[in-house]
Amino acid sequence: MKRPYFFEVFIVVNFFLIQILLWHITHAPLATLIKLFEILTPAFVIQMLIGLGIRLAIKRREYVNVVRSREWLIDTARLIIFSVLSVQTYGWIKLAIPLLHPRLFDRELWHIDAVMFFGHSPNIFFLTIFSSVLPFFDWTYANVFIASINIASIFFLSDPERRIRIGFMNSNTLMWIVGAWLYVLVPSLGPAYRFPQVWLPLSAMLTHTQGLQHLLMTNYQHVLRNEAVNVFLGIAAFPSLHVAFEFLVWLWVRRVWRAGAILFAIFTVIIFLGSVVTGWHYLIDSLAGLALAAACFFGVRAGFSGPEATG
Repeated sequence: MKRPYFFEVFIVVNFFLIQILLWHITHAPLATLIKLFEILTPAFVIQMLIGLGIRLAIKRREYVNVVRSREWLIDTARLIIFSVLSVQTYGWIKLAIPLLHPRLFDRELWHIDAVMFFGHSPNIFFLTIFSSVLPFFDWTYANVFIASINIASIFFLSDPERRIRIGFMNSNTLMWIVGAWLYVLVPSLGPAYRFPQVWLPLSAMLTHTQGLQHLLMTNYQHVLRNEAVNVFLGIAAFPSLHVAFEFLVWLWVRRVWRAGAILFAIFTVIIFLGSVVTGWHYLIDSLAGLALAAACFFGVRAGFSGPEATG
């Protein structure tokens, strides 16, 4: 077996770090780990198998020789195992925000947006511009993101090239975990929570969004009361990792999958605009997400060396 990959070391360090920071409050990051493996491992395996089927249908002979190799199979197992651990680590860092740093910076982020936008709120500006198509963003924001997560997992888990698979996993892990600690550094709920008077009157056109926002706030209250929580339902605004994820995938696929590059370029635009229009994020959150994704992509790509770089 090859030496540990960056993503493996980085995930383990951060998993134990958040466990240590929360140990005097809750043992849940460790206690809920097995349950998350039971939920997510089959999902990742199915995604990998879907990708295998698609690629076998396209280029059977060359692809079979790769995916039958012991090296590819071991890497796949490592990717799946540490993907689950990454979700657990990211989820608990995000959930722990009000426990580790209870002050909120929503007012400051709103002010930064206004300064960048010449004294006006970009949330209100884009909300006004797209007022006639709010149901489109209400439906697409969550559904496009869920679809993009599945498409990316199918693509990268089944890719025959180690350089692409490991490179993406390194950068994706770095982006989500660093982003989670930025949540802790600059805690914020997001404009829809902090300035509800802007979005509540639009509830008829934002039914899906506001229903999900209610679920997340309920989970947030459970965190504060040290009750059972859902690791997938943390609240944080700065930076927007939904925007970051779409852009990161686009950066990786733009030279190897033309249709995918077009698809994720569209996804990036939809999620970027939707994050501001629906009140999930401030404009500065989404801009920071783009910057974080670019930094993780180019940082990881520049750091490739040794056998991983040659595939």
